[in-house]
Amino acid sequence: MSSFDLRANLQHVADRAQAELERQDASQPVYGTGLWRALLLVNAAHVQHLLRSEVIDEAGFAAMARAVDATLQGEPEAETYPGVLQDAEERIDALLPREFAGAVTLGSSRVETLATALRITWRWRALDIHASIEGFLESLLTLADAHAVTIMAATWDRRPANPTTLAHFLGGAIGAQGLAVKRLELAIDQVDRSPLGAGVLAGDVLEADRERLAKDLGFRAPITNTLDALGSVEDLAGLAEACASALAASRRLMVELLTWIRTEPTSFFLDERWESYPEPSMPSLSISAQLEHLVLQLQQAEFASRGFVELVRSLPYGPLGAALETVAEAMDDVLGKSLAGIARSTAAIHEALIVNRAYLANRAARLYTTASDLVPFLMTEESLPPTAARQIASMVVSRLREANLEASAVTQDMIDSAAVLVIGRELKVEMETLGRYLAPRRFIERRQVLGSPAAEKTREWLGLERELLAGHRAWADGRRSTWRTAEATLVEVLASSVEDEE
Repeated sequence: MSSFDLRANLQHVADRAQAELERQDASQPVYGTGLWRALLLVNAAHVQHLLRSEVIDEAGFAAMARAVDATLQGEPEAETYPGVLQDAEERIDALLPREFAGAVTLGSSRVETLATALRITWRWRALDIHASIEGFLESLLTLADAHAVTIMAATWDRRPANPTTLAHFLGGAIGAQGLAVKRLELAIDQVDRSPLGAGVLAGDVLEADRERLAKDLGFRAPITNTLDALGSVEDLAGLAEACASALAASRRLMVELLTWIRTEPTSFFLDERWESYPEPSMPSLSISAQLEHLVLQLQQAEFASRGFVELVRSLPYGPLGAALETVAEAMDDVLGKSLAGIARSTAAIHEALIVNRAYLANRAARLYTTASDLVPFLMTEESLPPTAARQIASMVVSRLREANLEASAVTQDMIDSAAVLVIGRELKVEMETLGRYLAPRRFIERRQVLGSPAAEKTREWLGLERELLAGHRAWADGRRSTWRTAEATLVEVLASSVEDEE
């Protein structure tokens, strides 16, 4: 067996990097093997560029490949981003033959190398967030599908409005997360551009093929202007804003669920692991401690995202330079907290939430305070013209509101007294017929527009949402495949060169 097996070594480091990410608190910066491996890939692409440019020959290329591999076997000792970069450069340089000393960094700058490596780590982390949002959407869609006919009260400005279903209620969160994942895809597209070859400011003196370098590393394209490549902040701000939109959509839903649990304690229950008992002297009182904590966690992640946007947009125009380390730390913090927050939101829906269908249905009937369906009832059953039906219904609803009564409290006398004033005669409606007409389930069944709470329309809408989710997954799979293929190809080129040399 060859003493030099770069393929196996790279896979070993990839496994180490993944294990490190799994061990880490997701909110912590990735100083370790994640960035270490990304720097290896950038160095590999640059060395390949040196060979194509005939700056080094095959022997030099093989020597550099050996040095890169040997460096890869270690662990970074530094605890800063520039420190990890310097550590890698010094170790590689120390392992090179004297005639190739310093050649690995020839024609490149530290800021472009670090910026490129950071983008490799950020695009993977952003794709992890994308996958987490996919999981959250899947949990919401599954819950909605199970409760397509679970009736509950809809509110308008915190006041009961009319009956709806739990599936329809969840539509607000599903739609918002759908937009957030689209924003995230656009943001990843912008981050997935390579700064490599930008040099210190005006470009690589070796006239690097920046498009080829970008392709070697799996990037969608290079950042075309070299000054912009070293100073671009809007693409990073876009990534943070996309994270903030996903976090906000999750937080708003969790706050709404928390409000229901606080004001209607038997509407939704939480798994006991998500509850706690505040005082031993009150054994019957439980609070949704974990859900409260989740709301705060999502708020903190939102604040971090917005703070990052303000930070990068306050920086001076031009290359980031010394500010790159601060930006990198803040970006890592945003991505880590976003990933943790969305993942925890998924757990809240998938593991913690328990729905009390009977209670929600009962409250939907009791809290149904609108009599808007009285108009079509009077037109259909009593053959009244639209204007008269609307006037009668308006007067009845006004009396209900004045008396703080619900729709179920409509009486024949209310309708007759209003009818006498509008059309000069009583109607003597059949209350049994009216009651069936105003029943919450009938109210919902008559709503037949796309996206309404009617069961068949809800299922039609859920089908469309699942198609969109499948599209998001296909997009992510495509991007993931592109990056993995590019990395594998880089490794294969290096390994083949060394094997040929041996």
